[in-house]
Amino acid sequence: DFNLKSSEVVDGSFFLRDRAGFQNRDLDLLHDVEILGRSLVEAIEPHLGEHGLDWSKVVIMGFGKGAGIALYASMLGLFPKQVASMLLFSPIVLFPSFLAEKMHVKNADSSTMKLFTIWGNRNRSTPGTYRQLLAQTLRKAKDVHFTPDTLPDGDHSF
Repeated sequence: DFNLKSSEVVDGSFFLRDRAGFQNRDLDLLHDVEILGRSLVEAIEPHLGEHGLDWSKVVIMGFGKGAGIALYASMLGLFPKQVASMLLFSPIVLFPSFLAEKMHVKNADSSTMKLFTIWGNRNRSTPGTYRQLLAQTLRKAKDVHFTPDTLPDGDHSF
């Protein structure tokens, strides 16, 4: 069983697994993240049409796992067009190394997305090694202007 209180989940090391170490439950989680990302698109798109807006005018803000799902959706090109920007607080992204491999799938849309991440330095759910790996991954993303920030005394809540 998957225990949310296990040390590998609480300290963030669970998310650092590479593709070679994936288990069936990891693949199931990745599938779930993709489905949630597609659901996000399906939930937002009708409202954009109602108000005559385009994806290029959308700013997404999120926290924790929800921020991670939105980031995955953007990096994998699930949005019909690139959003204008994302402001993500302590985003928890499953397997950043895997995301780096898959980012080439991203939309051919040439617009640049502004991406801001804000972390708490004392957040045990997103330790320094995890934040560094995700930052390296996001710096490789094409057409993304990435700006990370860390609050020195911040934890998982702000």
